[in-house]
Amino acid sequence: MGLWLVLGMLPVQGLPAGEMPETIPLFTLSDIDGNQVVLESLRGSVVMINFWATWCAPCIEEMPTMQALKESLADEPFEILAINMGEDLAAIRSFLERTGFNFSFPILLDPATEVATRYAVQGLPATLLADKSGKYVFGGIGAKDWNGTEARDQILPLLAR
Repeated sequence: MGLWLVLGMLPVQGLPAGEMPETIPLFTLSDIDGNQVVLESLRGSVVMINFWATWCAPCIEEMPTMQALKESLADEPFEILAINMGEDLAAIRSFLERTGFNFSFPILLDPATEVATRYAVQGLPATLLADKSGKYVFGGIGAKDWNGTEARDQILPLLAR
């Protein structure tokens, strides 16, 4: 599907290049329905955080595989947070209407890219996974088949811990 680089190669604000914090930075963001999503409340679940935008073709390409993964792990402690980077609610709603996408995971708003900046996102799509205790496990930039064997082989062991 695309280039897959280790997110740990991207500097996180306040850390030297090539390092990720042991525990991912916490945030609270609103979803497209106005509900607050608090990352810290998801402790006990494996969490995929995906940064995307409506104009990003690789982002759009991987989104259905994220939904398929979420559906296949519906009975597991697994959450996906899709953080839209830098766009307003109207643009996101228009995109969802146009594409017909209907996700079972929240689409979060980061219009001023504050969370993306804290995570040092340098390209889209950017995705990272945190284990049940909130520790960074792996991540990267580029589209990925999230319901494919390679991704599932990385995620399923985290659910068993």
